[in-house]
Amino acid sequence: MAGLKTKPEYEGLAEAVSLGIAVLKKSKQNTWAELVDGMNSGNLLVVKAFKALDLTDAQLETVNAWQSVLNLVKINPAVIPVICPVCEYYVLTADTAPSRCMVTAGCEGKPFKVAAATGITAAKAAAAPAAAETQPEPEEAPAKAAPAKRAAKKTGAASDPMIEHMPDDFPEPDPVAEAQPPAGPSPEEPPAPAKSPDAAPALDLVVVADDEDPFA
Repeated sequence: MAGLKTKPEYEGLAEAVSLGIAVLKKSKQNTWAELVDGMNSGNLLVVKAFKALDLTDAQLETVNAWQSVLNLVKINPAVIPVICPVCEYYVLTADTAPSRCMVTAGCEGKPFKVAAATGITAAKAAAAPAAAETQPEPEEAPAKAAPAKRAAKKTGAASDPMIEHMPDDFPEPDPVAEAQPPAGPSPEEPPAPAKSPDAAPALDLVVVADDEDPFA
């Protein structure tokens, strides 16, 4: 093991109690007084277990500052401090934490039961900084190419290359003359009346006898 880790929200007394519970469990001691006696007497099992925890200097200072409260902690039967996060007073409990502050009148804090710190293995402690150093920087995503513009669909006069290059001063074609209607009565005029038989020229009648030569 390469250290102990408490919850991020634990500070002061809560951090000291969390570390103290873990130390007692790892060294197999029931109370803080037993742990101190074992260290002072040079008990190899207690000394070796305590050194294996490898507490940081800041953690050792926190534990030393709150030894008066750690002397009240017991593993079996459990006696654990319950701390109010508002007024920061504590009470001892062997079970669950109360739903409201039991110390300060009118305090709206909800006490919490301190949990033991967790151990950090040597492999995890060494891998954490190594992973941070060897982690490659995120590659920048390649810029997306602009979408190709679609060719505009040619419509009308723009589709004829001859018209596109036609000069502007091209002479206008002469207007086409309207076709003249054929000679005759206008369709709007009423038709001429037909000639009556009386208007026809009179023909001379020649009577030729049967025995007479008509060409004599």
